[in-house]
Amino acid sequence: MAVEVPDVEPKAFQVMLSFIYSGDLDDLNGDNAMAVLYAAKKYNIPGLVGPSLEFPISELRNVFLAFAQTRLFDLEVFSHRYLVYIDENAETLMKSEAFLQIDQKLLCEILDRDQLQIIPSGVLIAEEAIGVELYQSQTNFPVISHGLPYSLQFPSNGRIWTKWTLLMDIEKASEFKREFHCRYNKSVPIRGLLWKIRAQAKSKNGSTDERWLRFFLCCAASKNEYWRCVCSATFRIVSQKNGAENFTGKFGEAVLSNKMNQWGFINFISIPELMDPVKGLYDENEDKFTLAIDLTVQNEREKHIYESNGTIEMEIENLSEFAREAFGIGRFSESVLYIKGFPWKIMALINSKNESTDQKWLGFYLWCAAAEKGRREAKPLTSSRTDIEAENWNFKCSATLRIVSQKSDRADFSRDFSGQIFNETSNSSGFSNFITFTELMNPSKGFYDKDADKVKLAIDFIVKEADN
Repeated sequence: MAVEVPDVEPKAFQVMLSFIYSGDLDDLNGDNAMAVLYAAKKYNIPGLVGPSLEFPISELRNVFLAFAQTRLFDLEVFSHRYLVYIDENAETLMKSEAFLQIDQKLLCEILDRDQLQIIPSGVLIAEEAIGVELYQSQTNFPVISHGLPYSLQFPSNGRIWTKWTLLMDIEKASEFKREFHCRYNKSVPIRGLLWKIRAQAKSKNGSTDERWLRFFLCCAASKNEYWRCVCSATFRIVSQKNGAENFTGKFGEAVLSNKMNQWGFINFISIPELMDPVKGLYDENEDKFTLAIDLTVQNEREKHIYESNGTIEMEIENLSEFAREAFGIGRFSESVLYIKGFPWKIMALINSKNESTDQKWLGFYLWCAAAEKGRREAKPLTSSRTDIEAENWNFKCSATLRIVSQKSDRADFSRDFSGQIFNETSNSSGFSNFITFTELMNPSKGFYDKDADKVKLAIDFIVKEADN
């Protein structure tokens, strides 16, 4: 007896049967992953849903249809993942055959997104655009109803680049080390803004003693026009010798704007160390060295407003020294993670369980830095938000706080909290007595790297907007 299954592709049905009877997924591929997902959802096979969704995006036959499929099933996390991929690979995808296969509704939705890395191009004059619209509006033309005419957009202009390496040769370095003024390289357009390197030799304490290299990333955009973006960068002095290492420094994410348009290192390296021939950073014959910044610039909205979960990590170095600090002394993670447009950090404190004992405990907290005033990285990203004001924010958070095991055969030490409210007056939550330092630094537990004298903390957390 034949059984017809009209709405499932034959190859997808075969993959489903192979999985049901033998757990075999060898035939799951980029051509059928979304059809298999449809079959798995239709016939309620949860074990097959995950592999279909986790299939590498770059190998999917049509990422646009994959986005439509996940949205059909209310799989918001995966829909967002596909959109991010579309945004970041717009130039390639819009020239592909897959782009020609989507329907008009999805086409308009994708082209209307601010996050799509393409720029408007005035190719058609107004009369031409109206002519195109009138032609598309003919009753015999098989399209869905239109909104306003779209400007043509092309993903080929360098202004939409989000990543670039800025380079600057400091020539006549022997003169540079005695100069008081700054040097700049030629500006480079990244994400529609002009970026450059600023370098200066200046004494560390403002006196006439040993000079240090000041090394900054600067945005040359107008301070009179509003702009904000999120930057991450690696600063490098490029090695002049084969086999020698670059001298590097990194910062995590920083919010730059028309009010604060530069970020970097006041004392990156001392000039004597920089020009030491043994280091290999200075070309003595050419009397020069080379600076580089590997820069990523992202629009604050595209990067953060849709994200509701993440993981932030922190290494506590020189733990043996930290353990000897007085009660109440704390450390904060240097990096900041933006979730829901707000900055989040890890806070670690020296605590006691009660005043009658000298035993020290590690206090371990998730901290929203938006409530901290005056710190450059502690500003919520609110310019593109309409649902939350920076002065009146209210989140509900759930988190798993972990001490990461240093040994592969040992599990992390973790504790959870759920449904904690974060706002201006209550901006942290965690455990004042997470673990004793005695237990934390016990080598048999596997949490403490004795040779490096450090431990690693991590927080996996979800942020939701709480009811007022």
